[in-house]
Amino acid sequence: MPRMSRTALHLTSNLSAQELAALCKAVDFHPIVGIPGFQDAKRGPLRDLYLTLIWNTFLGIVFTGFAWLMNLRPPPMQTLWINIVVANFAGFSIHALFMLGSMTGMDVKLYLWNRTAFGIYTATIVSIGVATGFTLAGSVLELDFARFMRSERWLTIVTLSSVIISIIMLSIFFWRARTADAEAALERERQRNERAERETAIANLRTLQAQIEPHFLFNTLANVTSLIDPDPAKAKRMLETFIRFLRATLGASRSESTTLGAEKELIASFLDVLEVRMGPRLRYSIDVEPSLEMHVLPPMLLQPLVENAIRHGLEPKVEGGEVRFTARREGEDVVIEIADTGVGFAPATSGGFGLTNVRDRLRLLFGARGSLAIAENAPSGTLVTVRLPA
Repeated sequence: MPRMSRTALHLTSNLSAQELAALCKAVDFHPIVGIPGFQDAKRGPLRDLYLTLIWNTFLGIVFTGFAWLMNLRPPPMQTLWINIVVANFAGFSIHALFMLGSMTGMDVKLYLWNRTAFGIYTATIVSIGVATGFTLAGSVLELDFARFMRSERWLTIVTLSSVIISIIMLSIFFWRARTADAEAALERERQRNERAERETAIANLRTLQAQIEPHFLFNTLANVTSLIDPDPAKAKRMLETFIRFLRATLGASRSESTTLGAEKELIASFLDVLEVRMGPRLRYSIDVEPSLEMHVLPPMLLQPLVENAIRHGLEPKVEGGEVRFTARREGEDVVIEIADTGVGFAPATSGGFGLTNVRDRLRLLFGARGSLAIAENAPSGTLVTVRLPA
């Protein structure tokens, strides 16, 4: 069958993607595409004509064998080239009728209304096409098919041919319709699962934020309180950086996505607060390629990794250390590294809630293109590498 026309596409404007895919697979087909070797044929009007020619020729060969087997008379009915010509007249007549139905949107209307009606429509087109093809072929080849048709035997043969072709077409149609419906159901189920996983990831993000913020909030406020009398200037600076961090965190928590530049500012505010608290025990650097500033990524994806570097790497180390945050482009990937010079890699921390949450979100959002790797940082500390599609 030819591809759906603009009229037909207009009728499908209210269908979901899954329903449209099922409709296209069921209605827009050719009988021969189910045969290995023809399934990947390039779609288009020329493809349909080419496949119809092959299909007609095949039926002509089959009919010739049938004529020899049944010893059909007159002898021209046992002639291969005549049967191929007749089959092509009939086949292209059917093809033209299907094309007309597609151009008017009749096939889509009937399919959407009632599949049994679509089956009757298909059988009717085949019957009319066979009768038209025999008539045209008889005229061109100067064969008196009309006289043959008056024979009860020949009328039975032509009718049987129409029925067999109709059965083949309808069998293919209903098989494709069932297959398309099953695939659409699987696609809907997959999308439901993805939505459920996404909602779970968002819930985990909220839980992670709830774990991070109270811990960080109470420690920071306790430090501010302890600094008010002995060092009010330092207490003020700490409050200002803390407010900046909270403002950035609030914005991230209300958005489904952020940019690498915004995440950089969030991490800088976080480290500024900790720098006031830890003093010379914390040193940090942030280096993000300018071309990546507007790269979109999930909110609060990287801040937990920086907090891990502080909590498990630098805080346990008496002399503290350095945290380096870098982001660069490598081919088709964005590579983000959080390196610290703390106490080093601890297997017990590699599966913590924060890292597990980040891994799950990367897998959900980017599949195999998103990854998180943990390694030892030379000469000391831990290196966390996140890879995202560019």
